[in-house]
Amino acid sequence: MLPIRGWSRAGRVALAGALLMLGACTAGGGDSSGDARTSAGTAAVSSASPASSAGAPSVRPSGAAPAVPVLDWTACPAAVDGAASTAGFDCATATVPMDYADPAAGRFDLAVIKHPATDPGTKVGTLFWNPGGPSDAGTQYLPASINGFPEEVRQRFDIVSWDPRGMGGRTTPVVQCFADQAAEQAFLEDPAYGTIPRTDDEFAAFDAAHSALNRQCGEQAGDLLAHVSTADNARDLDLLRQAVGEDTLSYYGTSYGTFLGATYVNMFPDRVRAAVLDGAVSPIAWGGGAGTDPSLSTFLRVGSDLGTKETTDEFMRQCGAVDATACAFSAGSPEATLAKWTALLTQLKATPAVVDGQPIDDRVLLSLVQGSIYVTTPLPGFGRFPGWPAVAEQVQQIWAAAQQPAGAAASGTPAASSSASSPAAAAPSTGASAGASTTGPADSTYVTSAGRQLAVVCGESPNPATGAEYDAAARVSVDRSQPSYWPWVAYCVDWSARASEAYVGPWNNPTPVPVLVVGNTFDPATPYTSSQAMADALADGHLLTVDGFGHTELLNPSACAQQHISDYLLNGTVPADGTRCAQDRAPFATG
Repeated sequence: MLPIRGWSRAGRVALAGALLMLGACTAGGGDSSGDARTSAGTAAVSSASPASSAGAPSVRPSGAAPAVPVLDWTACPAAVDGAASTAGFDCATATVPMDYADPAAGRFDLAVIKHPATDPGTKVGTLFWNPGGPSDAGTQYLPASINGFPEEVRQRFDIVSWDPRGMGGRTTPVVQCFADQAAEQAFLEDPAYGTIPRTDDEFAAFDAAHSALNRQCGEQAGDLLAHVSTADNARDLDLLRQAVGEDTLSYYGTSYGTFLGATYVNMFPDRVRAAVLDGAVSPIAWGGGAGTDPSLSTFLRVGSDLGTKETTDEFMRQCGAVDATACAFSAGSPEATLAKWTALLTQLKATPAVVDGQPIDDRVLLSLVQGSIYVTTPLPGFGRFPGWPAVAEQVQQIWAAAQQPAGAAASGTPAASSSASSPAAAAPSTGASAGASTTGPADSTYVTSAGRQLAVVCGESPNPATGAEYDAAARVSVDRSQPSYWPWVAYCVDWSARASEAYVGPWNNPTPVPVLVVGNTFDPATPYTSSQAMADALADGHLLTVDGFGHTELLNPSACAQQHISDYLLNGTVPADGTRCAQDRAPFATG
């Protein structure tokens, strides 16, 4: 998930942001990485290419048990201007093997951040959080999101996050697809890269640009791309668990972080104390498992395009339920506001509006809205998430510009801009971050916006093999939803690297504790159906439904849901089947 710095970049940056394995599997023996215990029922881990994994995968043996990192906690560096404050947070570095099959072959230095328990006398332990992406940096997201955790959880847990291997933030080394930031930006300025294609010529140019990016990433990043899989991250998480002295893991995952959580739960089922999976990515859909459509790319199988369409329509209905003082785009009723929205898209498709000298057609407007509606209220330090009222003001500005006579230009840049995401890509991701530093720890390092998520997705999730197949899937997506970047977020044509290790299931290994899955009914990145699928896939998954809006409960709070989450994390109590919660505040509430 990356910030859109200006209207003209809305499309390309929406695509560069995210949110977010394999269907065939064989049962395998226990895992020898991490601590010495073996996980009963642990499944095979495969090095097979996702595109050719219909048969039984090979088991990739682990190397010698790697050393547990030593965490030397010190006060975190001050936040960059505009980012959420890091005051009161501690930071450390964890050294982990680059290749768990050969721990001496290289290393990642993971940046780790901790929010200490505010009532240490009643401390339960450490709760690990992965914000998603799959590239979102915990060192940036945890300070911005800490108040989304229930108060009692903040009191009684150290909450720890980290910048995942290869994905940037302050972790090194970093997946870099170009020699430097300037070279990448020059590539991304190509209009063919960032325009949602509509015509045959646009499809051809789009496919060529993205295939070129994938080849560039393979040439520049090389062997690093094989060692950033979800299974690798799960092993890192297990080492971090040991580094803080925990016998079992307490975990909270949002967006892609839910898939990481499901992977850990099934790779190391006997090492789980509690796991909350909020805004879930269906593991069956990610892996192209039974019942999924192999002609669709990863996020179309997840249903992210459908979630975006449903949430955009609900945005308009909620806007129309209030007057224009609460939602600037309101036409006085839900029906009238939806009609106004449809009319605006139709008008912009025929005749783009001009704002500050830049043309805004229907595709640019859709990119803006789709990528901005992950949180109903502003997320501190992340200008791309300005909250629903600010998004409505931006849309109304474009409406006003569209009503001006031909040749007239509207002025005034929207208050905030956006990408499409977290988890990711055309969404948060996912994903990462407006308001966060885009430079690494050394002048020679930059945090690539274009290749880091692909390194995870294309390395382990099956996807179409040709541009023509992506084009066909995109047309299916438009027919069932609306134009969006979701068909392209996992564009893997000419991506040559495959994960050296990818967890391939099963997803229902028995666990000693239940797993709590949380799903918002209108989530634009991981739709409610995906959270339902996650709960169904796990051996002991329990779904908590939040009747509300935005990507994840953590970023769109519900006191009711937070009480259930607290009860679960503290006491292991899951809500009764069918439990539903409301959000605390309507998205366009005043006062």
